[in-house]
Amino acid sequence: MDKTNSLVLITTATNPPEGVFVLEMTNVATRKITAKAGVFFWAASGVSKIVIADATGQTLLDQSEVLALKQMGVEVEQIHYLQDNDSVLSKGKGYGEGALIKFAIQNSALLKQADSFFKCTGKVYCRNFPEILHMIEQNNIQNIIWRDVFGNVADTRFFYSSKEFGENFLIPAYENIDDRNGICSEHCVWKIANEHLTQGTSIRPLLSGFSGSLNQPYFDKGMGFLDENFPCWVSQ
Repeated sequence: MDKTNSLVLITTATNPPEGVFVLEMTNVATRKITAKAGVFFWAASGVSKIVIADATGQTLLDQSEVLALKQMGVEVEQIHYLQDNDSVLSKGKGYGEGALIKFAIQNSALLKQADSFFKCTGKVYCRNFPEILHMIEQNNIQNIIWRDVFGNVADTRFFYSSKEFGENFLIPAYENIDDRNGICSEHCVWKIANEHLTQGTSIRPLLSGFSGSLNQPYFDKGMGFLDENFPCWVSQ
């Protein structure tokens, strides 16, 4: 696996405010442990660079964990800021995640050196990441966003984006989110993908981990034919 393009941006909110719309996982210890589990799996999968961005002023990993990852050949950068809780409470966690992606692109030293990145929600990891990366490199893919086959929406947990596409289209899409009024990240990103990318199919990212919204593991079963022909939007 060529590690040159394997930068993963992990978005986290270790200590969210009380009352966030549709957020069942509120225990800080639970959120921290499940997010760490995702980071460690990414490292074991062969990723060379990980940016952990936290919107609640927290640092997820301690120094001994960062050192252990360095010994595995993984460079970790941890950045954080204090989000505007009033905006997150009124517009939802998707809006907060969009602001965090924008913060990461503007402030991460590792992202400054990269043309593109994988974005993954904290507490989630991709079990077949080497195959996904190989597909992207072999086909010179610049952006790829997968659909959620359970609805007419995009899967915003995990995608691959150029910084240019992120800054020009994804971040503005996230700024339109208003969860309480039914305008969620999945719909906003779906709209942008339909307008600016080409519909296609690819291998399905096998995502495992925990949903902060539901406080339970994500659906994690095979889909037969769809596992090799999963709907997506792509640009090359």
